[in-house]
Amino acid sequence: MKKKCYFYTRVSTAAQIEGYSLEAQQETLRQYAEYREWEVAGEYCDAGKSGKSIKGRPAFQRMLDDIVDQKDNISFVLVFKLSRFGRNAADVLKSMQTLMDYGVDLVSVDDAIDSSTAGGRLTMTILSAVAEIERENINVQFQAGRMQKVLDGGWPGGPTPYGYRNEKKSLVIEPEEAEMVRRIYDLFLQDGMNTTAVAIYLNEHGYRRSSKKDCGPFTYDFVSRVLKNPVYCGRIMFNRRSNCKPSDGIPKEVMCVRGKQEALVTEERWEAVQRKREQLSVPRGKVDDPERISLLTGLIKCPKCGAGMVMRKNKKANKNHGGYYKILYSYGCVNYRKGKQSYQGYMLCLQDC
Repeated sequence: MKKKCYFYTRVSTAAQIEGYSLEAQQETLRQYAEYREWEVAGEYCDAGKSGKSIKGRPAFQRMLDDIVDQKDNISFVLVFKLSRFGRNAADVLKSMQTLMDYGVDLVSVDDAIDSSTAGGRLTMTILSAVAEIERENINVQFQAGRMQKVLDGGWPGGPTPYGYRNEKKSLVIEPEEAEMVRRIYDLFLQDGMNTTAVAIYLNEHGYRRSSKKDCGPFTYDFVSRVLKNPVYCGRIMFNRRSNCKPSDGIPKEVMCVRGKQEALVTEERWEAVQRKREQLSVPRGKVDDPERISLLTGLIKCPKCGAGMVMRKNKKANKNHGGYYKILYSYGCVNYRKGKQSYQGYMLCLQDC
């Protein structure tokens, strides 16, 4: 009776660079299984997943669950290299212990080692620690490369900002989108305009937000992102969205340098927008509002999209005499602030109720 085995393959961006493609791993494992005359009972693949932790690898976790459930009564798990099994020493050893508890041996084909012998287990323990160090070195080199590109004024990668397109890892102006970015800045700097008012104005005048990945009405969140992004005045920010926490003991160093991309607005205009945004964001004193029960919430529907309507209140500050004007209550479509329909639809809701 043939012994059974599982294949596990994994590839990440770094692994693709090293040449460990999924097809190459699978072909090597298939040839090894044929040579040993083992029956392949299942293949598990995590494409584009890091070996840092097993939490982000659903196929790996599913394989372990099948082993614990003794689904196919396998004897071996085949991997191309131990680094494909994992790059975290603690995870590798814990997973190997799970396999051993159910009589399953781990075989690393390219490394020519398996866990069925004491020597093989010792070698795997050492190699798992080496794989973890290698992962950390890859991450350090990757971050260093991105930082150097930023210092040179290049685009470090990530989502391409609205108004530009990415050509050979450089930001190039997208004319129609760039014109809309400039219009947003012009509108915001007008008297009496704020972020919400800009979005309302654009929607009311028939403008649509369109790009290769996005299309729809203008929303508060979109306008806010455009107004606060320094890339539009010719700067490049690095590490602004870093996941580092103070508790990690790693300082979060945010860098801002002059970029190579063509600016859509002048630095003076961008700074003027930031000053106005700061002025508009000054918190006002809290006012205790009387409790109000809105009996029709969810019962009345928007005549445009059919969504439920919710209670809204308009509390406007009295700049002349201090305090606030009388609070005005109304019902509005729940989809308005979510950007799922235009401003005209929201106004229709208010008028019809």
